Amino acid sequence: MPTLKAVRPGTPAPADLDGDDASRRTQILEAANQCFTQLGIARCSVQDVARMAGVSRGTVYRYFEDRGVLIAAAIEYAAADYHRQAAAAMDKETSLSAQIGAIAEVLTKIQLEHRTRNRLMADDTELMRLLLADGDGALRRTRDFLLPYVRAARERGEVRRDLDLESASEWLARIIQSLSTAQATLSFDMSKPKTVRSFVETFAVTGLR
Repeated sequence: MPTLKAVRPGTPAPADLDGDDASRRTQILEAANQCFTQLGIARCSVQDVARMAGVSRGTVYRYFEDRGVLIAAAIEYAAADYHRQAAAAMDKETSLSAQIGAIAEVLTKIQLEHRTRNRLMADDTELMRLLLADGDGALRRTRDFLLPYVRAARERGEVRRDLDLESASEWLARIIQSLSTAQATLSFDMSKPKTVRSFVETFAVTGLR
């Protein structure tokens, strides 16, 4: 789930919008992600997004300068939503192992909810181009998201005192991101999020102790 630069000159940034405008912008972004799920990014037009959102094509262009800006903003919105869900699940846990298991479960549930999108992904050349263009950005963002949790675990004495926080966070981020490409495994069932959680919770943090 890459987060690409969403705002170009001339496009209202979220901080510049009042309540009604922010709600309308969110409405369009949610419609865009529904469109991507149903059609794939390559097949989804601005008109498709407008129809899904129940607004005019001109309204979409009021908030997003062009189709490229809309796509980037929708991907960023989806990534931010994923991290919100992950944080809500992780903050209920008191150990790093359980927290990493929780984010793995959230990711697996999201993948199951978007089977159509995953099926389209292989044929969606535009999505693949965006993923490649993002480079290691998604990994960096996941690492940065996990960093406070790893730091707190070190302060609790749950992991080694001499642990390099950034390297450890990157290790965990790579484990989490690898689940996005897992099709079949010998040790857990990707169609059962709790088995994924159990596997990750058991092994992911072991090397940090």
